[in-house]
Amino acid sequence: MEEGKFVLWAQVRTGSPQMKVDNEGILRPNAWPEGGSIVYLGDVTRSLLSSLGPHSPPEFIERPGFDEQRWTISVQSNELKILIRSESYWGFGLFARCYLNKIEIIGTRNDAARIAFDIVASLGRDPWATTFPFAFRRKTKSPINEHQTNWTELINSSKYELAENIELIADQYRKLRGKVDKIGKEQLMGVDENITMARQALHDRNAPAVSRALSRAERGLILANPKTRSDLEEQMNESDDDEIPFVDLTESE
Repeated sequence: MEEGKFVLWAQVRTGSPQMKVDNEGILRPNAWPEGGSIVYLGDVTRSLLSSLGPHSPPEFIERPGFDEQRWTISVQSNELKILIRSESYWGFGLFARCYLNKIEIIGTRNDAARIAFDIVASLGRDPWATTFPFAFRRKTKSPINEHQTNWTELINSSKYELAENIELIADQYRKLRGKVDKIGKEQLMGVDENITMARQALHDRNAPAVSRALSRAERGLILANPKTRSDLEEQMNESDDDEIPFVDLTESE
């Protein structure tokens, strides 16, 4: 899938967490022992960074100055690149709600969709719902309904992909029922439970929980099928045989 650039604008509600920028322009925890200047990350960026999983330390392209909530950072996770700009759009930035985030996602549409889905799930609110609609429109040069469309199209795309993955596993489950032995029946009970958990997690907009439930269900399907079960057990046995033997080096010679 080809890469593209996806731009999303979000209303900030809270300035927390308070963090630090070290001397090299890297985002650090507030308890960073080597000092640094203060920065207020905001709830949107906090949600975005937590949804990325493993990623490089965010770097400040524009460091905060007197206004500790005005900044631009860059972060990368594998091939995915993200730029986030925080700035005031109303009332000289006297309150956290006077700020917005411009999010530029450079990657595949699937990547952008997952990020949008996870941000909204983490925030528990619609990021396009603004405190000062007129000022938000003026700053972003786009109407609110256009922002809503940009967000919801990506969110629905991610939701559709997750739902499709659930149905693929559910279809395999249905095909195996009645064709397994006693061990397989026990495994299929677990598969059914995990499919239900995945659907509930999707309803709750919890993408990581969906992935975990599907991973367990997929393993259960392998163990339920006598043909694939033997292959998996053989691989597990080979893995055990390849383990490096333990040598107690604490004993004196």
